[in-house]
Amino acid sequence: MQDKSEPGPATRREVHVARLVLAVCIGALCWWLGRFLPFPPGKDPSAACRLLFVVGLTTSSWLLAAMPIAAASLLPLALLPLLGVESTEKLTAGYGHPILWLFGGGFVLAMAVERSALHRRLALRVAATLGPYPRRLVTGFFVVATCISMWINNTSVALLLLPIGTVLVDRMKALGELTPRAQSNFGAGIMCAIAFGASIGGMGTPIGTAPNAVFFGAYEPLVQAGARPVSFLTWTLAFAPYALLLAVLSAFVVVRFALPLPGRRLVRGDELLREARELGRWSKAEVRTAVLFGFAVVLWMTRGDVQLGAGEVLHGWAHYLVPAGERDRYVADGTVAVLVAILAFLIPSGSPDGRRLVDWQTARQMPFDLLLLLGGGLALADAFDPTGLSRAFGELLKPWIGAVHPAVLLLFLVLAITLLSEFASNTAVATMLMPILRDGAVGARIDPLALMLPAVLASSCGFMLPIATPPNTIVFASRQITFGQMARAGICIDLLAAAVLVPVLWWWAFPLLGVDAAALGAAARGGK
Repeated sequence: MQDKSEPGPATRREVHVARLVLAVCIGALCWWLGRFLPFPPGKDPSAACRLLFVVGLTTSSWLLAAMPIAAASLLPLALLPLLGVESTEKLTAGYGHPILWLFGGGFVLAMAVERSALHRRLALRVAATLGPYPRRLVTGFFVVATCISMWINNTSVALLLLPIGTVLVDRMKALGELTPRAQSNFGAGIMCAIAFGASIGGMGTPIGTAPNAVFFGAYEPLVQAGARPVSFLTWTLAFAPYALLLAVLSAFVVVRFALPLPGRRLVRGDELLREARELGRWSKAEVRTAVLFGFAVVLWMTRGDVQLGAGEVLHGWAHYLVPAGERDRYVADGTVAVLVAILAFLIPSGSPDGRRLVDWQTARQMPFDLLLLLGGGLALADAFDPTGLSRAFGELLKPWIGAVHPAVLLLFLVLAITLLSEFASNTAVATMLMPILRDGAVGARIDPLALMLPAVLASSCGFMLPIATPPNTIVFASRQITFGQMARAGICIDLLAAAVLVPVLWWWAFPLLGVDAAALGAAARGGK
């Protein structure tokens, strides 16, 4: 299956005719069903129906892997002008959106981390710190994968940590201190920690995973209309704690219930951590990459204004650079990412051969098809409002949104999208749902963040199947974990993620982001 956050390696057969025919049929079905949507009186639905055809065709091509993901992502740019829905000029704005530059620059920074082997040092250092306890080692890998994946795409994190985890599992087996079942569970637990942690970490920052970028692209029109923006800092403050909490709780569930492990210290444990203890001094490349990484994080977190309440605002550094009358978003996070990427090309790594932290030969390996996928999703979302499709979906969802208490609605939404993400690309799921939920919330007169945030986070919560995410596929291919072990652990984490996400949203993230939970309850009771 294609990457759920970042496209994976190309398969031998990139075009499936039967799947392509099915995608066209789904697009035609969407066109036909669009005629029955509640459009405003006097509004011609023909353009909206043609847009629905392209949405159905593009999304189905992503979900079914009917054609190369980059080709499917360009369908809106090719078809919407030909069908008279939107001009080429307006559509290309989606393919050049600032969020794409944020991800592009982030990919270059991630490559600098990989190239310097900084990630390996951090992972081994955590293992040495935790000591030779099976439960602690699994927990450590959960936390390390989660923290690294906040800044590096989840597929790369899994590929980077898999060799380290495999060596650890092999050394544990060589010690012979665990029973066969415990040894099997330890190997599976380390694999789950790498795969699940890589997916969990992506939720913690705006650049952690592609669905987050889809959210920001879909929410941007509301910000331009006066809605409160979600800055890099506020997102991180709201969801990095959730990611870390979920990682720790997931580790607890895995090592004690799903894949139980002994809690005692291994008698020959020092042999297990020999590689970590033999780490040398930091190389010049590691130091310079770490400094550049920290520089980028500081710039991202301090760029935007922070609302302190009661009309008080703590201005970020961008506020003092923009022209008079402009907002702090005049300098976007994408500009910071591009600046840091340029510095990575210029700063020497300190090696005798004069290499830089990143060269173009390395950078050209970034997933350009992912950037096109994001651009295609943003282009589709931007066409919803001019065709009247936004208002139609809002009217369609309005009675459903107000029929139950918001907390119940959030739980149902999270569980349903989590289930869908087990089988479908999470980026495609987010691209499909963000405009619909945004406009449905506007139609029901509730804060769109109340529906968009749980949906985009839930799209990253598919843990149960080997095909659910690229990290799952990668660790499953190691043969250190069976299908049954992954399914048993994954379904526990699916349910745990939903159970933790709703209260975190209600009592932590929503207040931080300015979403009035009390107003949501009033809306559900018809009080608005």
